[in-house]
Amino acid sequence: METVYLICFFVGFLYAIVSIIFGNIFDIEFDIEGGSLPYLSPTTIAAFVTVFGGTGVFLSYVYALPTTLTLLISIFLALVGAAIMFFVVVLPLYKAQKSSAFSNRDMIGRTGEVTTIILEQGRGEVIYEQGGSRLTAPALSYEGTTIRQGELVEIVDVISGTFVVKKLND
Repeated sequence: METVYLICFFVGFLYAIVSIIFGNIFDIEFDIEGGSLPYLSPTTIAAFVTVFGGTGVFLSYVYALPTTLTLLISIFLALVGAAIMFFVVVLPLYKAQKSSAFSNRDMIGRTGEVTTIILEQGRGEVIYEQGGSRLTAPALSYEGTTIRQGELVEIVDVISGTFVVKKLND
């Protein structure tokens, strides 16, 4: 059983190192009909596996407890460790992601103001308000005409992060 504990510990530890270096490359979200299961995130699973393996190794070698008792304690402490990781790290990040996830496509039909002139067949920049914040984005003219700085425009489309805008009728 000690081999299983060692494998679990090293797999979890290796996952943590890879995540620190490369970011969350195993960014998987478990979705079910009607919602998602953030508690089954790779971070909480890795926390469970690492704590389970580390506790198992520690209890097996240091205290030489019976296998069943070591297994039960390891599972319990792994659940506690995964729960702490979930409530302290995953859940706050999940909530922040859900509450601040605005899409540029939500801006279609809204107005903005040209901050950098949009030349014929060229790009400029518009300022717009989204979620209570004033943001800027690259823009191009829908009609392919020049739109001067300070003019109000309507956002009619978004192509690769660039707003396609047309002058508002005065």
